[in-house]
Amino acid sequence: MVVKRFCPCSDNDTEAQHDASTLRFSHFNPAKPYEPQTVTGTLTIPFDLDDSYWVSVRVDKRANNQWKKNYFVLNRFPVGFCSTVRTNIPEGFARVLGPKSLTGRCNVPKNTYAFDHVPFNWTLANYPTLPYGSYVMELRAQQPVSNGLASNTSAFKRCFEYDIKQKP
Repeated sequence: MVVKRFCPCSDNDTEAQHDASTLRFSHFNPAKPYEPQTVTGTLTIPFDLDDSYWVSVRVDKRANNQWKKNYFVLNRFPVGFCSTVRTNIPEGFARVLGPKSLTGRCNVPKNTYAFDHVPFNWTLANYPTLPYGSYVMELRAQQPVSNGLASNTSAFKRCFEYDIKQKP
């Protein structure tokens, strides 16, 4: 998986206009296909994220010169946002919060996290194998309301455009 860009989740996304996050990703080098991708920039988490938030993931696929919405939807995780991200993206989680964050109570504190050419391996532990192509992943955290269902408003939403490429 090669992440191309960190992008707003929609054209009229007012939340993204107030977001101070800026991430840049290195390009894929076919001469060095196993070299990790580097990340530079900042990621702003506007409030403490823990397991009290629900997580949902929606993946759109690029086909026939348009985005096919809801190509893949994951919204039934047995644990909350923080533990789900820690379990499925362990290397990225440890790079952001440090190796000690992989044990104990799961919490992502409110902060602006800075990256300066930090190498990332985007291997996702429990993510299904997808065909080669271009995708957009929307990662959303929602606070449950009193009846136990997720609210319609997203507390935290980030989108990444990425490619699945063949490696020799």
